[in-house]
Amino acid sequence: MAGAVEETLPRACSELARTMLRPGALIEVLRSLATQAVEMLGATAAAALLESRGQLQPAAATDASGSGLVVTELNLGRGPSLEAFRTAAVVFVADLAEDHQWGEYAREAVAAGARSVLAVPLRAEERQLGVLTVVSDEPRQWSIPDVAAAEVLAELASGYAAHEAELDEVRRTVDQLQEALESRVDIEQAKGVLVGELGFTVDQAYLLLRNHARRNNVTLRSVAHAVVHLGLRPPITAARNAPPRAPKPRTAPAHERREDG
Repeated sequence: MAGAVEETLPRACSELARTMLRPGALIEVLRSLATQAVEMLGATAAAALLESRGQLQPAAATDASGSGLVVTELNLGRGPSLEAFRTAAVVFVADLAEDHQWGEYAREAVAAGARSVLAVPLRAEERQLGVLTVVSDEPRQWSIPDVAAAEVLAELASGYAAHEAELDEVRRTVDQLQEALESRVDIEQAKGVLVGELGFTVDQAYLLLRNHARRNNVTLRSVAHAVVHLGLRPPITAARNAPPRAPKPRTAPAHERREDG
């Protein structure tokens, strides 16, 4: 078995790397990871789980049996995948039918046709990204070459996943900045409309927009957009009572200051 794994590892890495050439293909990469792990190790099924807000979530699987087994584990809150994620270490079970560590998970896994499991963490530097879980339908002593080969595939996929996570964070930041900029433009335009039409001060115009948004439980930007593009004119009573902007203190000219002295 060790020789077979060592022979198939280069091809498995090549197939996985080919999927990784496309940006934004994280799910496809994880599905390829699971597929290559099954073919390389001669296993029955595999699934990849990703971390989301501190919790593992199923992301891709070779078939229904692979996804079903990890879903069962997540529902029970106990099993090899969760343990691998918690400890950042490889977890393997040679025969679930004879292993008493996992209790109900082991019983349900055996009932579903699984007999042995290998769970490999997906991690980049100090960050836990998820887990690759490989299942066999017969008892199996997972060898050192088995574990090492699975870790190589997991490391390749982890690098891609970490890069995609960084890109997602950048995209979210850009979207937030763009949203803030567009919102500010809408609000400034709406204030200009109210100042020009109603003779308000800028502060009174802003108060009018803000109060209307609060009364109707909508965003300030939506009110501003309606003022500029839909002809909305909020009730003006409250805004009339807004205190005028305080005038800037006057600085006496230099010749007046000399005369006062």
